[in-house]
Amino acid sequence: MAKYLAGLLLVCFSMFEAAAQRVEYGVNGFGTTYFGELNNATTFLNNIRYGGGVHVRRHLNPWWSLRGDVNWARIAGTDNLPGITTNLRNLSFRSDVVEFTAVLEYRFREIGHRRNDFKMTPYLFGGLNLFRFNPKAEYLNEWYDLKPLSTEGQGLLEYPESVPYALTQLGIPVGAGLRFALNRYWRLSFEAGYRFTNTDYLDDVSGLYVNADILRANRGPLAAALADRRGELGPTVPPAAPGTFRGAPRELDAFMYVGFSLSYVVYRKTCPRWK
Repeated sequence: MAKYLAGLLLVCFSMFEAAAQRVEYGVNGFGTTYFGELNNATTFLNNIRYGGGVHVRRHLNPWWSLRGDVNWARIAGTDNLPGITTNLRNLSFRSDVVEFTAVLEYRFREIGHRRNDFKMTPYLFGGLNLFRFNPKAEYLNEWYDLKPLSTEGQGLLEYPESVPYALTQLGIPVGAGLRFALNRYWRLSFEAGYRFTNTDYLDDVSGLYVNADILRANRGPLAAALADRRGELGPTVPPAAPGTFRGAPRELDAFMYVGFSLSYVVYRKTCPRWK
């Protein structure tokens, strides 16, 4: 899948190279959040993280552009903050996400550096991305990969309906922003982008609690400890009953970037007008 998307990006850029009148190269910086079982109104601010990347943009005409991004981001979620009593799962995670994104941008008007030019325009974008994630949890001051532990019985003979999830996925990025012409060569954008995904396991939480003894026998005591962490809250909190909901399997996870990008414009010598 990764080779397929990389080939698609290469073909797209080569097709539009001759038609594009200018190209931009730039950097991205943003704050991140994710939407899933371990993010709610109470913990939202604590779950904000960060990321950055690079991009290249080929302008097809004054309104349409093709953009490719390579970004790294950290996402995180928790429902085990001190004082939270509405959710007793006591789960948390973090994940580093690497994405390759191709989007088509539409600008509402042409901007430029000349006196009578517009200096700002809103824009919209949408496209396709390929991303890789890897949820981890902290336990006794160490971070552990969660997928190999099969915390919801993924891949175990006793739970044939629980299928292992893939760490590489396709997503759909959409968003909007404001774009500014600082001068002839520099452009500044402020952007919010939402990533729809096809997985409910960004946080390794989706389905049902499984039998701790079965999990311990197949994956070891660490897997059992991280699958059900309610016991860490104290002796008055009983372990979860096998078969009860650990997550919300009908709702897919997503993540979002809010930030800026700064790009440098390289003009083609044959460009008759573009600013």
